[in-house]
Amino acid sequence: MLHFSGGSIYSFNSFTSRLKDSFSLEPVELPGRGLRYHEDLIYDKEKAVKDLIFQIKERRNEKPFILFGHSLGAELGFLITKELEEMGDFPSYLVVSGNPGPNMRKNERLFEIPNPLFFEKLKELGGLSEEILNSAELLEIFEPILRADFEIIEKDTVISPAKIKTPIFALMGNEEKSADLILNWKNYTEDRFDYNILQGNHFFIYENKDIICDILINCKKVQE
Repeated sequence: MLHFSGGSIYSFNSFTSRLKDSFSLEPVELPGRGLRYHEDLIYDKEKAVKDLIFQIKERRNEKPFILFGHSLGAELGFLITKELEEMGDFPSYLVVSGNPGPNMRKNERLFEIPNPLFFEKLKELGGLSEEILNSAELLEIFEPILRADFEIIEKDTVISPAKIKTPIFALMGNEEKSADLILNWKNYTEDRFDYNILQGNHFFIYENKDIICDILINCKKVQE
């Protein structure tokens, strides 16, 4: 489970009860948040991919696995899958959400925008939960984390067009401005591609938790 910008290993806690009978859920996180709060933040995409792959390899057993990533986690999940395919131990499915796929990001550098415009922009994009937006204390805590995470994906927006061998299932919320670009993901896999546009904004994953869990379980069945 690969978290979104500002997320952590706790971001998918609500999925645990629904998936525990089908999967061993293994959330991983970038440094500077969650259990890794006292570690230095990462601002570089290559370092972020390397860090997450290290955690994945530590948790690997001989069983097949699925990668699920939301927003930032979707983009990093694609790059991680590429690396894991080269290593010969890659996921049976890549499930991506809240992200239109490689090379669709506009030339925005949100991580450089000063306050309060930074948070106003995030609110406009639906890229921040109401819980954080409504708390000055949480905003102060999450601001450096969010800026670091946005820098990871905004500093270098060009991704190799090389396709992965792993099948992809893409998800987006119908209120997301880039929802109509979801088919872009089809250009990046040599295998099966499926997609679904669900009701909601950028954080549609929470109000559609049961649907997403069913999709993850079905992806597992398809590959068995």
